[in-house]
Amino acid sequence: MPRRLSDQFMAGLKEGWLRPLLDRVKADRTLCLEIREDYINIYYRGGNLLKVSRTLDGYSAFFDPEYASDDGGALLAAMPAPLLRSSDDVAIWLGMFPKLKLAMDLYLGRHPKEEREAQQSILRENNFGGVSRATDYFVCDIEYANPHGRFDLVAVHWPSACALRKRADGRRLVLVEAKFGEGAIEDPAGIHSHVVDINCFLSTPANVGALKNEMVDLFNQKRQLGLINCGKDLEAFSEDPPMLLLALVNHDPDSTKLRVSLDHLPPSPHAEVYLAASCFMGHGLFDQAVLPLANARARLAALI
Repeated sequence: MPRRLSDQFMAGLKEGWLRPLLDRVKADRTLCLEIREDYINIYYRGGNLLKVSRTLDGYSAFFDPEYASDDGGALLAAMPAPLLRSSDDVAIWLGMFPKLKLAMDLYLGRHPKEEREAQQSILRENNFGGVSRATDYFVCDIEYANPHGRFDLVAVHWPSACALRKRADGRRLVLVEAKFGEGAIEDPAGIHSHVVDINCFLSTPANVGALKNEMVDLFNQKRQLGLINCGKDLEAFSEDPPMLLLALVNHDPDSTKLRVSLDHLPPSPHAEVYLAASCFMGHGLFDQAVLPLANARARLAALI
């Protein structure tokens, strides 16, 4: 089932009694609301603060009890009923957010999800952060599971230059692989394995076509909800090969791991490999700091 919300779910978030959930996410930039298969996840600091799903007689709310595993059960005992049937039920859950976030802060202090937290920061900065209208990429989705693994982020290259920003079709598909620190570069789920997995997925044209259609729907639903700061809907992706963008957060320039890994990168026949460099500081994706593989290798070589 593709990732999209039913008309009923969309209406509930836009003008119905689910609207306060959307308003809270838009008011609190530590949160990200992501669309799934007719349910939503509200993410916080790399974890899932709340899952809201449709049921036969309303909606259900779910908070992962693992985040409260060390408080002796006090938080879980105070949890509201999971069934959401009215704005009053939504208000009760929203009133719990500070306590839920505190539990997650303490849990994530012991079990950090730094890579996923970086993913969410990249999404926020480029979709609705203060510089989002100036960056050259929008993020359609994060944590996209597929038969060949998981894409950390799926994005669209939509340059901010005035003439190009006006064009809503012919935009390029971007698959982003995020890694945090040196240990993630060479581990079993490191850069090489993701290049192989992504190319396996892209080698089937039907996969590419279905992904593009799904991302167009996702982009436009998120824009309708005010979660992407773009002036128009996305109409279509181009036929250009997708970009495979490596977003390597907090790489240590004294380490040789990245340079060695890039020098022995597996073939990528179905996607062009790029590296995201920092534009000074921050997670905004600007074309001037998105380097083709050859340029990234030259830059790393200059650091020796």
